[in-house]
Amino acid sequence: MARKFILLMFGLSLAALSLSAVEPRAAAVRQTAEPTFDEIAAVLAGLPGETQSLAALRASDAWKLYAEALEKSWADLEAKRLAPMRTWADKELIRVRASSTFLFYPFGGPDFLTAFEFFPQAESFVLMGLEFCGRLPRFDLWKDSQSEAYFKNFSKSLSDFFEKSYFITKHMDETLYGQAQVEGVLPLLCFFLKRTGHVILTIDRIEYDAEGKAVVLEYDKPAKFRRPYGMKVQFSAGGSAPVKSIVYISCDLEDKAFTAESALFKQLGLLPAGLTTYVKSASYLLHYAAFANIRGIVLDKSRFILQDDTGIPYKILKAKDWRVLLYGEYEKPIKDFSGVDQPDLRQAYADGAEAVAKLPFHLGYHWRDNRDALILAERKTGIATGEDTRAAGVKK
Repeated sequence: MARKFILLMFGLSLAALSLSAVEPRAAAVRQTAEPTFDEIAAVLAGLPGETQSLAALRASDAWKLYAEALEKSWADLEAKRLAPMRTWADKELIRVRASSTFLFYPFGGPDFLTAFEFFPQAESFVLMGLEFCGRLPRFDLWKDSQSEAYFKNFSKSLSDFFEKSYFITKHMDETLYGQAQVEGVLPLLCFFLKRTGHVILTIDRIEYDAEGKAVVLEYDKPAKFRRPYGMKVQFSAGGSAPVKSIVYISCDLEDKAFTAESALFKQLGLLPAGLTTYVKSASYLLHYAAFANIRGIVLDKSRFILQDDTGIPYKILKAKDWRVLLYGEYEKPIKDFSGVDQPDLRQAYADGAEAVAKLPFHLGYHWRDNRDALILAERKTGIATGEDTRAAGVKK
């Protein structure tokens, strides 16, 4: 993501961030004439359904053309990226998965898909970013022309992710705002949930009070649009137990906003020790002094960190008590980012060239040449040592 980012995947208030299972509200409490969250998401995902309120939409030429094109794009994504990712992760992430019930994905935006493919067993996902939460489209209330325009914009919002594996902030701004545009990241999150075989049970809004406590609100209650705020989505595989959750938090993680006194900082301080953090295409923000606070939380709270070279600088991991495994190959950052080259990481790849396994899939900024680096770091000793891990080896 660009220098502005997204925070996703939580739970609620950390303590209430859905670390404990919350009984989902039954979908039946909604009026039968109104499509459920899951039914709307199925239409977005181009999947068949029997909902009467959306039957006319599924019968339209606009939806049929949209669903057909989407199915072809998804099949290509599955063959070239998702299936190889799963095969790789089934072999290389066995130990990591066994302890990864809580997955933290700062700067992830709406990218639930990548997190899920690597860590399908996780129960709580926390994703974060700058983009606003938004709401699902009400196709049942729209004219055909509105729905057709929405499908075109929704396809456009997915194009960068399908081609490059990440969302581009500038392009997302063009598709998330305005009339007939995709309203926020919630539709994208729900799209990924349906495409990975899940049933969406409930969606709630989250706001934070001055003390950092999470306040859960009904979906229909208007949000104040003042960061930090978020959404919590409860879902399950095929509608059966266990119930899992995604918390997406719209926020600014730069130190000037994310201060030690801020509500969100206090929230993240309640994250469980020993979690797994995933970082991808994060604009190298964790390399900069201005993101010291979130870097410190990642280092203090994580047992495992899976990341590309845009995550925690290699020199910090080697200076601390981390065991590091390298995959793929290191290539200097693309021209959009300067001053974040890592000669020590390049040397580490060169020194272990014969032992570094190639990646059978592409993820990250080097989508043109597929020269991707993937780094798995495991803490050797205890969690949350209390050391100040914020300042060492970072860019000013």
